[in-house]
Amino acid sequence: METFKVVINACYGGFGLSDEAIAMYRERKGITADERATYADELGRDDADLIAVVEALGADAETRYSELKVVEVPIWLREKGWSVEEYDGWEHIAESHQTWC
Repeated sequence: METFKVVINACYGGFGLSDEAIAMYRERKGITADERATYADELGRDDADLIAVVEALGADAETRYSELKVVEVPIWLREKGWSVEEYDGWEHIAESHQTWC
């Protein structure tokens, strides 16, 4: 089955990147410190550079409040739609559903 990767937080607390991970991500993206701050909650969780940083650094990519995990999600979910859902910071991938009011 074809899949794509997504980074989630696998503990209570919240998604966050260590200073080392942010520096590596900015370097991969070519973002200088003068351009703008890089906030973890603004990053696309399926961003190839984010995934590469988390895979390269492992636990060193985490903060004391995060436990980052790269999960593989079925490719068909890209077309159906997906989101990162959380409860008290512990995250999972959810299929988007249609709603009407």
